[in-house]
Amino acid sequence: MRGPLVLAAMLSTSVPLPAVANELTPSTVTEWNRYVGRATSHLHECRSICCHGSPDGRAIDIAGGTIHHWRGSTVVRHVTVDQVVNALMNPGTPPPQDDVLESRVLSRNGNALRIYLKLVRRTIISVVYDTEHDVVFERHSRALATSRSISTKIAEEGGADRGFLWRLNSYWRYSQMGSDVRIDLESISLSRDVPWFVRSMAEPVISRIARESMTRTLSSVRSYLEKSAPGSVDATPSCSTS
Repeated sequence: MRGPLVLAAMLSTSVPLPAVANELTPSTVTEWNRYVGRATSHLHECRSICCHGSPDGRAIDIAGGTIHHWRGSTVVRHVTVDQVVNALMNPGTPPPQDDVLESRVLSRNGNALRIYLKLVRRTIISVVYDTEHDVVFERHSRALATSRSISTKIAEEGGADRGFLWRLNSYWRYSQMGSDVRIDLESISLSRDVPWFVRSMAEPVISRIARESMTRTLSSVRSYLEKSAPGSVDATPSCSTS
C-alpha cells in the first residue's frame, strides 16, 4: 500500500521542542484512545457535501499530550474504487519521498499488511524514527472502500523518547462519484504537550507544518494514481475538522 502510509508518515504535526524527557502516561493513552474512538465512529457514513479549500485541522490538548487531527480530500477522475484500492495495495510500499528513508512490507494477509517505515522529520532539528504500521483495507461495496493505518511501533533513533511522536493513525475513505473517486483522509497523531512558555510561537509553526505535510502527501497520492490508474486528477478539496 502506497498512499495511505505516506500520508500517515508525514502527518506527525509535532514541532521538536527542547530535548527534555517526557513520559507517555496511561492517562494520556486512555484519553487518546477515547478521542480516536469518537473521531472515527463516522468513517463509514456517507458525506454528500465537499468543502473546498486547503487541508484543515486542529490541535487538542489532553492530559500529558497533544492530539493533532487533520483532514483533507482529493478527487481522481475516470477511475473506479476498485482500481484505486488495487493501486494503493500493491506492491505495498510508499512512493519515494524525502520523509521516508526506508520502507518494506513485513507481512501480508489478504487485505491486511504490516509495514516498516524509517521516517525523518526535518524542522528545527532532524528526528529519525523506526516505525511499524498495521494497515487494513475494507471493501464495503463497489462504490465504497476504506482503509486504516495504525502505528504499532514508534521508536526514536538512538533510544531517546522526547515525545515528538507517540501515536500516528490515518483513516481513508474511497467513494465512487459517477465516473470519479473521491478520497477522504483523516490523520490523527499524538505528541507531548506544548509547554506554555513556547505555545504562542509553536502553534502557528505546528499548523503550517501540518498543512504543508497534508498537501505534499495528497500530491504524492495523486501523482502515484495518475501513473497507476487511468484518468486525470482534480484539484484538492478538503473538509474542515468538526
